[in-house]
Amino acid sequence: MDRNRLIADRRALLLGAGAFGLSGCATFGGGAAAPEVRGLERLPLSQSVLNRFVAERRLPGASVGVRAPDGSDIFIRAGTLDFNVFDRVGPDSLFRIFSMTKLVTGAAAAVLMEDGRLTLDAPVAEIIPEFAALKVATNPAQGLAARPARNTMTIRHLLTHTSGLTYSIAGDGPVQRAYREAGITPGAPRGDDPQVRDLDDMAARLADIPLIAEPGAAYNYSVSLDVLGLVIQRASGVAFPDFVQRRILNPVGMDDTVWRLREGDAARLMQVYAYGRDRAAPPTAVAALSAEAYARPVTLYSGGGGLISSTRDYLGFLSMLLNDGRAGRVRVMKPETAHLIRTDILPEGLTAEGGGFGFGGWIARPGHRRQGEFGWSGAAGTQGWIDPERNFAATLMIQAMPYRAVDILSELRPALDADLGIVRTA
Repeated sequence: MDRNRLIADRRALLLGAGAFGLSGCATFGGGAAAPEVRGLERLPLSQSVLNRFVAERRLPGASVGVRAPDGSDIFIRAGTLDFNVFDRVGPDSLFRIFSMTKLVTGAAAAVLMEDGRLTLDAPVAEIIPEFAALKVATNPAQGLAARPARNTMTIRHLLTHTSGLTYSIAGDGPVQRAYREAGITPGAPRGDDPQVRDLDDMAARLADIPLIAEPGAAYNYSVSLDVLGLVIQRASGVAFPDFVQRRILNPVGMDDTVWRLREGDAARLMQVYAYGRDRAAPPTAVAALSAEAYARPVTLYSGGGGLISSTRDYLGFLSMLLNDGRAGRVRVMKPETAHLIRTDILPEGLTAEGGGFGFGGWIARPGHRRQGEFGWSGAAGTQGWIDPERNFAATLMIQAMPYRAVDILSELRPALDADLGIVRTA
């Protein structure tokens, strides 16, 4: 498949960020369960949005989970896992969440800070010595000529995409091409390109490619959270996926959130469709993102885009952050750690697409109509966010590329607000 069909516009990757089902009962770590609520009774306007997008065949299906202000979990759904099957989508269906993985990686870094093993402004080179002599491209739009970096890259910079790193999908300049040639494409379709072997290999190759900006000087969406995975691995002394499993996935109760599709789960994985500019043309299934591809062994664990998850699981994760670090009866992190994750930690003077940035996710700054909201999106249209000021969390799961090719979110957000009785001012 054409690479450009799989690469979303960089700005579009950011937050702006059939049969119709009823809710399930979300079970969290420690055996506690949120109250069960009938989705059609609580979210009728939101349900109608999902119904219409499926009825118009703009999507085969969609799943939404909401942690309501009263603490109940509400799940709504519409349609099927594929245009060509009758298997209904639901809260336990599986989705490639791509960059929504970043919030999980950010949370893992936060608990490592809570442990005293990491600090926000620690130099990255103290943990990844391969980065001890980083260089900055003098004219990244024209070539790879570079000079030594003047600023020190820190953990804060990795968390907020202000490290000077970039993405192979962030353009077609010399630096981005160098990433592709070096196989630095974490989170990309498996089998699409030869990739670096693992996180250590990735860091070694990144060290030889100049940064596109001084650390701390500019926001550039990047592989920073993938590098952070290696920081977590080396600082903790535990393999990155194992650390995430022990400290985030297990205590939250995210049993269906995995790096590799498990045997027998292919029937639960929603099909990814690619949409062209011609809306009259039918979308096409993306073969490179098949269940078979996601069942292959993983050696490059992408903290920026490698997880598969479900609506129920991801809502549980968001709800834990909203609930000050507690998932049911299990305390995953201290309240101050959960607050830090959703705090604007961008270097002074910088903005990220008009807002702030926390631990891997965008933050609506004061004055924004969604002030205080924290969350992130995935390349196939998935979205997750928490609104601490209005005490709710929500996640949308679809599989449509490129991001916002099917813009259901613009209609879902106001419908959710209306269903929850939330009135926002411009």
